[in-house]
Amino acid sequence: MNLHDEIAMVAYDLCQSRGCIPAWDLDDWLNAERIVLARHAGQEMEEPEDEEAPEETAEVKKKKIAEEVDSEVYQDVAVG
Repeated sequence: MNLHDEIAMVAYDLCQSRGCIPAWDLDDWLNAERIVLARHAGQEMEEPEDEEAPEETAEVKKKKIAEEVDSEVYQDVAVG
């Protein structure tokens, strides 16, 4: 069972113990996270699988291109 599933089970148990009051669902989840993480404290945690880096946004690409152009222009002026 993975960590998420274990937290979900504990959160469900907490919810049931309260009488399934919908307004407390976030509190039940956060308390379940604390409980499960405390159980696993000191144990080696599994490393998450490498995920591909997210695609660069258009703004980031524009900034990189602008920096490269500025660098090339500066080199041309310095050499020339």
